[in-house]
Amino acid sequence: MHDRTPSDVIDLTRSLQALRRSAWLIALCALVMGAATYAYFKKQTPVFKASTMIVSTGNQTGNQTVNQTLVSAPPLPSGALQGALLNLEVLRDINAGLQHLPGLDAEARAALQRKLLSEAAAGRSSTVRVAGDVDMYGNGIYTVSARHTNPQVAAQLANLASNALIAWDAQRGLVKVSSARRALEVQLRDTETRLEQLGPVGRTPTRDQLTLLNQQSSRTTDLNNLRALERAVVGSLSLVAQAVTPLKPVSPRPGRNAAVAAFFAMLVAAALVLLRSSLSRMVSSDIDLRGMHLRLLGEVPRLRTVKNGQPVLAMMHRGKAADSVTFLASNIRGALGQQPKTIMVTSLLPGEGKSTLVAGLAGSFAAGGLRTLLVEADVRHPTQWGLWGLAAETASWVNLPLSAPFPGEEARDLQAALRNPEAAQARRITDHLHLVVTAPHEGSAGRLPTEAFRAALNSWAQNYDVVLVDAPPALAISDPLEIASMVSGILIVLEPGKANMSGVQRLLDALELASGNVLGVAFNKIDPRHLVTGYGYGYGYGHRQAGVPAGRA
Repeated sequence: MHDRTPSDVIDLTRSLQALRRSAWLIALCALVMGAATYAYFKKQTPVFKASTMIVSTGNQTGNQTVNQTLVSAPPLPSGALQGALLNLEVLRDINAGLQHLPGLDAEARAALQRKLLSEAAAGRSSTVRVAGDVDMYGNGIYTVSARHTNPQVAAQLANLASNALIAWDAQRGLVKVSSARRALEVQLRDTETRLEQLGPVGRTPTRDQLTLLNQQSSRTTDLNNLRALERAVVGSLSLVAQAVTPLKPVSPRPGRNAAVAAFFAMLVAAALVLLRSSLSRMVSSDIDLRGMHLRLLGEVPRLRTVKNGQPVLAMMHRGKAADSVTFLASNIRGALGQQPKTIMVTSLLPGEGKSTLVAGLAGSFAAGGLRTLLVEADVRHPTQWGLWGLAAETASWVNLPLSAPFPGEEARDLQAALRNPEAAQARRITDHLHLVVTAPHEGSAGRLPTEAFRAALNSWAQNYDVVLVDAPPALAISDPLEIASMVSGILIVLEPGKANMSGVQRLLDALELASGNVLGVAFNKIDPRHLVTGYGYGYGYGHRQAGVPAGRA
């Protein structure tokens, strides 16, 4: 059975962690976009919308006999009224009504007329719109709406559009009536011409004259009916309610638009964060570590700015940092079990806070009553002396195991102690904590004498419960790989989001080839806000030893 790697499963936890870490950035993007949208639309001129209602009926009123035989207009098909707004006759009626519309000066009236014509030429109308539909029998309700920056003009424009559409529908209904009237007029004139050709009509009309007289009478009656119907027919549309002056603008809506813009900005920002998280191969959570078969032993918060000359270690031994370091120390002891407790602490890259964390661990072990020796093995960039500050400068000296130097011959740094182990001494920081620092070297070719260090480490470890080795970054120099086989366990310090997974895997491979026992990983420089809810463990689970001051190193 093969172990499943992060590429085999959907890592929702990592995505959620990426969203949580970037929540402030996502919120900032949404806030900026919402504020910019609100400011933009707040400056726009308000637009008002007024609406009228028109009902469409499939049955046309009028003379029933004539209606059935001559003037039955078809019902309005679906979408016909929307297209009628683009009809030049309708636009002509609307523009004619605009000439008498109060509330518009000549320039505004001309601009509105040009806008209506340009919308008709483009095949779409945004100033005046029709919404609604009819069924198969021509029955339905339409809403005619008009938009304008002046609410009175919007209402009057909606009424003009409704009247123009009703007039257009009436003309549509008169098409067959007018055609029938013109046909009857032609037939009537033909009948009268034929009567004149037969001569005057006497007291007793001839058979032909009588036939023509009957035709003349019937056609005259039909013609009069059609003329009456032309004046009475109103089409299939009728007005239900006229438009009233609107009180509130329909656009712009800065609040709504700002909310929508902020929502979409948040979605886009979250999508970009997730995309970056999926493409990034940085180690950012314990999920990434499990994919490389590593354990997360603890997480330590980023220290705040040091104030009033306080040393870094004093800041580390207060609040969340103290609990986190104590928890990490407990996990290291649990991972080592009953093995000799010689621990090398290294990192992938410089600047990940390794040396500070080692010093904090040494203080935590010592505060727990363990005899602790801290050995600085970074001969190129020593930092422990500066971290301990006054505590190291004022500390007394103590002989290391198997050491009994003559006065004036003491070996008080690591290099001297490895050259003369019988004279090696360490700084006595506390009763349970001793410190061996590295002397500043000359040049950049400083190396750690491997065999001498192995012998010294084996000798010193016999008189201490814990020996911590502050090693340089493992991929920067070969010393950690040479020390790996000398210690019981190795702790790797990583800053989440800074170390890439390929580099960590190379480090693991190198330590494995060097026969190193990797205990796990400590995340350093974590946002303090994420310690409680971030990974589910870390801050809050460790406890200080009773009677030990928080700031004691």
